[in-house]
Amino acid sequence: MPPNILLRHWLLFALLLLFSGNVIAQSILDRKIDVDIRKRPLDEALQTIAKKGNFTFSYVSNIISQDSIVSISQKNASIREILDKLLNGDYQYKEHGNYLILQYKPPGVFFYVSGVVTDKATGQRVPNASVYERQQLISTLTNNDGYFRLRLRDKSPAAAISVSKDLYSDTLLMLSSGADQEIKVSISPYTRTLQTVEVTGHAHVERTWFGRMFLSSRQKAQSLNISQFFADKPYQVSLLPGLGTHGRMSGQVVNKLSLNVLGGYTAGVDGVEVAGAFNIVKNDVHDVQVAGLVNITGGKMIGVQVSGMHNNVLDSMRGVQAAGISNIISGNQDGVQISGAVEKVKQNMTGVQVAGILASTGKEMNGVQVSGAANFTGDTMHGVQLAGLYNSAGESHGAQISAVGNVTKGTVKGVQISSMFNKAKRLDGVQIGFVNIADTSNGYSIGIVNIIKTGYHKVSLFSTELLPVNVAWKTGNQRLYGIMLGGVDFNSQRSYTYGYGMGTERMLRNKHFSVLLEATAQQYHMGYANENSQLYRFSTAFQYRPGRMFAIYGGPVISIHRRDQPNGMDYKEIRPGVNYPGINFGDNGRIWIGWHIGLTIF
Repeated sequence: MPPNILLRHWLLFALLLLFSGNVIAQSILDRKIDVDIRKRPLDEALQTIAKKGNFTFSYVSNIISQDSIVSISQKNASIREILDKLLNGDYQYKEHGNYLILQYKPPGVFFYVSGVVTDKATGQRVPNASVYERQQLISTLTNNDGYFRLRLRDKSPAAAISVSKDLYSDTLLMLSSGADQEIKVSISPYTRTLQTVEVTGHAHVERTWFGRMFLSSRQKAQSLNISQFFADKPYQVSLLPGLGTHGRMSGQVVNKLSLNVLGGYTAGVDGVEVAGAFNIVKNDVHDVQVAGLVNITGGKMIGVQVSGMHNNVLDSMRGVQAAGISNIISGNQDGVQISGAVEKVKQNMTGVQVAGILASTGKEMNGVQVSGAANFTGDTMHGVQLAGLYNSAGESHGAQISAVGNVTKGTVKGVQISSMFNKAKRLDGVQIGFVNIADTSNGYSIGIVNIIKTGYHKVSLFSTELLPVNVAWKTGNQRLYGIMLGGVDFNSQRSYTYGYGMGTERMLRNKHFSVLLEATAQQYHMGYANENSQLYRFSTAFQYRPGRMFAIYGGPVISIHRRDQPNGMDYKEIRPGVNYPGINFGDNGRIWIGWHIGLTIF
């Protein structure tokens, strides 16, 4: 047995134990046996059938002519088929445990239509053809020998029997009601050439993992055979797919109210559907669908869909979708998705996605994505992405906020904020992070390392009133660049400084001249033990660039210095910048006006 079929059987078995405590065995009437009885009493013939079928007959002796001499010969035939022929269709059958109860059929209540379906072109018998009555919603499938049997209620003077099979033309027969009858039906292969089309919607319900798990091969064949027939009913109640008020026709009925003890299989819902375990709907659901484990909707979902584990809509969703583990929408979403783990919209999303681990939109997102780990938008993101680890979008026209990183494959027209890194192909907004990366930038990158592929990359060597040797690395763009710098004085005290800052370069009318405005924060060590010293500098400079790769600059600097008092050292004796105009504040601080001069390469 294939693994997926074995798993399906075990899962259904577990569900039956959980919800009902009873296991549904194979019907006695569907068991196949071989019989060859020649001119024997009816009572003896029934005993032979019971022995071969491994069951026991139960009936009142006076309703059957036990001494009647009968003959019957059948190979691999069902118990039902054998009894119909043996008893001439005059009896009805009820199963109780391993007993098959024979009862005389009351006249005028129902009647049987049986027969064989054959291929009109070849004459061969056609298995798995759907035979059904549209008004009573009674259906069956032909067996491997093309045989069928329908029990119909005797309600009208005529019964419309339809025969449908995939790749065959539908056939309709009008039969008189009230009397058992046997017919032969020939159906013609469908030979007209069809255009190639993309199959969407309910045709995929049976192909989903859960559809393959919960639906039998007979239900799938029936759905394929009569895919164009649907009926509307006020309600249905079922235990499992095919075991309910609409029987095997449940997949062709749209209900106002659908109640499924364990699970159900319907054509659509225009009201409310509730299941203990799962709901499988071929077409649209309007209003409310609730399941203990799984909801599968083949068409549009409009309203509220709630499950304990998983929701899957194969078309579009408008409303609220909530699941304990995952939600998947193959089309567009307009509304709210909430799940404990995974959210996925394969087309466009307008609204809110909230997921414990991952939220994903295949194309355009207009709204908010929130996840514990990562958010993905395949096309343009309009709104907010908020993730515990990582955000990704094709284009970003809003805010990407994450703990680790943000990536936009196209243009950022908004803001990227992370503690580690931000990346964009083109930046027309703001990046805030430890490392900011972009191919081109007309915006602002605020971070320790800003890498613009076609942007600002400069190295400056300069001197100040405090330290004779300093170097700075400037990256970003002219509008805003980051500065990483350090300096040293090799005198006896060996003072040094390091820090970070931001700057901007404003071009003047003459392309060789520009003005630099920069602000830096530095740790300044003057060679004393146990010192904690901060230096803040706000500088302006006039820069002259005689060529593309070289520039010189210089200008005034406002410096603010503060340090803690070292043990055994009077700060007043070692204030920096005392040779320049300034003022002291408190015992440990000073503000003064100094200078810087240097050259820039690259």
